[in-house]
Amino acid sequence: MAESNHKYIESVESLRGVAALMILFYHLAELVKIPLPSSLGFISTHFGLGVPLFYTISGFALAYGYADRLDRPAQIKRFYIRRLFRIAPLFYTMLCLWLLASWVVWHRTFSFLTIVLNMSFLFGLVPGQHESIVWAGWSIGIEMLYYLIFPVIVVLIPNLWAALGAFVMACLLSTEVFRTLSASGLGSYAYMNLGTHLPFFMGGVAALRLWQAMRFARMTGLGWGLLVASGLLAFIVANSDYLYSMLVSVGLERGIWAVVFAMLLLSACHARNPVLVSGPLRNLGKLSFSLYLLHPMIMAALIKLDFRIWITQLTDVTMVNFLIAAFFAIGLVWMFSSLSFRFVEAPGIELGKRLTQRFQESER
Repeated sequence: MAESNHKYIESVESLRGVAALMILFYHLAELVKIPLPSSLGFISTHFGLGVPLFYTISGFALAYGYADRLDRPAQIKRFYIRRLFRIAPLFYTMLCLWLLASWVVWHRTFSFLTIVLNMSFLFGLVPGQHESIVWAGWSIGIEMLYYLIFPVIVVLIPNLWAALGAFVMACLLSTEVFRTLSASGLGSYAYMNLGTHLPFFMGGVAALRLWQAMRFARMTGLGWGLLVASGLLAFIVANSDYLYSMLVSVGLERGIWAVVFAMLLLSACHARNPVLVSGPLRNLGKLSFSLYLLHPMIMAALIKLDFRIWITQLTDVTMVNFLIAAFFAIGLVWMFSSLSFRFVEAPGIELGKRLTQRFQESER
């Protein structure tokens, strides 16, 4: 892809920071139980969509970086090596920390099979094991399974029309998978599996193929129009029970959010959004994987320390209390995420690059 488009992809990457913040706020309300003012009720109802937003960004970013570049076995091997060393170092670090915390704090141990499934990233295929030892790790299991099939996807979806067809099929499959697994009594696995979330990945791929069909044009007016349109569509879907019920009846309740996120991605590609290119959000985007995997452990510590009681006693104003809690949590997570990125993620990424370079040199 053209190097001149790099700053627009930076904007897209900043959206990972937005997704991470959404999930952090969601867990602050739902896990730590910090009371929300009525005006922020949407955090509890809709900020859990930060995970699907991650998936849509991932579908777009992988297609941008690797579409039309995985047509040889050697290229596919290098892709897998890069992806493994992007995810595994931090995930394995958190796995060790959660094993230790589970034993020390909750006196809980895990079977050898459970540990093997987590180390192999196959836990997402096994109901009952799918949530992972690592809190919030269920989404990483889905992501890794998507990496596994991605080389096939880019071959089967070479253009915009194929991408749109794949998106429609993913929506139909998602509905059928969710309904079937729900009826089977598999609990949260009905939601926490690749099939159910496939529309988001395919929405990201379709957004990339659309931008590619436009020859990676940068139309500022279109970009701002897409931003406004995505916001309006999100507002309507989130606030219209009738529309949402209708979408559920035709199996598009996830597909419509994938469309919202795809529009948001394309708006970032076309228009330079000063918020997304700002230093803080760019840094959040860079740290988003650490933010995502580290924040549950910090939330667990806050629960143990009765953070909720302390916060609710600060003032009589719910909004003020929540904002103080949010700023405190963001600062804490940001600090630890900066350290984990520097000492775990970045070395892992660099090692993956060196291994792929050596692999490439050995082929010559």
